[in-house]
Amino acid sequence: MRVCYLSADRGISLRKHNGASAHFRSIVRAFTTVGAEVVAVTPSEDGEDSLGVEMVRVPTPQVTEWLLSRTDGSNGVTGPAKRRRSRVAHALGHIWNNAMVERVLGEFLPRYQPDLLFEIYSPFGIAGGVVARRLGIRHILNAHAPLAREGAEYRQQALQEAAAALEHAAFDAAQMVVTNSKELRDELAAAGVPPTKMEVIPNGVDVDLFAPEGPTYRDGLKGKFVVGFVASLRFWHGVGMLLEAFRELAADPRFHLLVVGDGPLARDLHKLADELPGRITHVGAIPLTEVPAYVRAMDVAVAPYPPIEGFYFSPLKVLEYMAAARPVVGSRIGQISELVHEGETGLLVPPGDSAGLAAAIRRLAGDEGLRRRLGTTAAATARREHTWAQRAGRILELAEALPS
Repeated sequence: MRVCYLSADRGISLRKHNGASAHFRSIVRAFTTVGAEVVAVTPSEDGEDSLGVEMVRVPTPQVTEWLLSRTDGSNGVTGPAKRRRSRVAHALGHIWNNAMVERVLGEFLPRYQPDLLFEIYSPFGIAGGVVARRLGIRHILNAHAPLAREGAEYRQQALQEAAAALEHAAFDAAQMVVTNSKELRDELAAAGVPPTKMEVIPNGVDVDLFAPEGPTYRDGLKGKFVVGFVASLRFWHGVGMLLEAFRELAADPRFHLLVVGDGPLARDLHKLADELPGRITHVGAIPLTEVPAYVRAMDVAVAPYPPIEGFYFSPLKVLEYMAAARPVVGSRIGQISELVHEGETGLLVPPGDSAGLAAAIRRLAGDEGLRRRLGTTAAATARREHTWAQRAGRILELAEALPS
């Protein structure tokens, strides 16, 4: 099958080391692993060599670059009226970018003639559905977040009525919508997307990259019980819960915190590190290929999410921990409750419960046999049920069943 992978969001760059970039790389490689021929259409300026597929780049006119740079605070904009105009300009940048994507697809797809356009949903993104319908190409839209709602609630995004209308139109135009969790599917269904055109396909993991055996980072960690965390350092990843738990654990000199990732809450991590010299290692954001060596260094790996209404995430880190045979301690919320089976592949604690997190970590620290059993079962489960190749294969099965 010939697949055109479309990632139109200019915020998703293969130069970045985050979940969106990891998903881009992983699913494209997985499509090729299961035998598909893949071309990626994207504004990202990097990736062809590392992905091993042809890249068709969406150009970035100066007007698009200027509009998208108008974000509240980052460009020195001050005052309510100026900030409001700045947000309007930023939203218009997404709309202008959408027009550029439509032009590129309209020129490229008739030549390439793919069997499937697989699109990652992006803000104000309607171009994929419009062009696919016009050309009679199968089209699957992959949604990872309720972007219009999040824009209104968390980013003060302008042109909210336009964002919501275009989101509705994008889901309507797609032949099928793939969501990464049941919770997101249910939210989209409540917003009017027919359940019959939706399928839940969670994120996956590269079980070879994250195999239990391989290079391991242990510099300065000999004799320590390493509590590990991989994520961007933002509130919704439970950074506050993690730091509170480790502050409690720090009374025992065995425990050491290893954090891989960066973000706004790095300042809180560094503040705690100053209070607890020599007890915390912060690696920062690194390429995905370097992450496994740090995960293998962890004696226990944590996914400490706070209580979030409508939690729709499909956490990559949980699957990466599992593939590397790390015992997982996660919050009992959303998809984590499906991935982490209590007493089989890990332990679950109430969302936001830092004391419960600390207690679960102490329990694992005192029971090496339990850690080994949980990790072994987790790795076997990841390899059996959660590979990226399995996810890609299911997407292609769905595409085969769609009319063209």
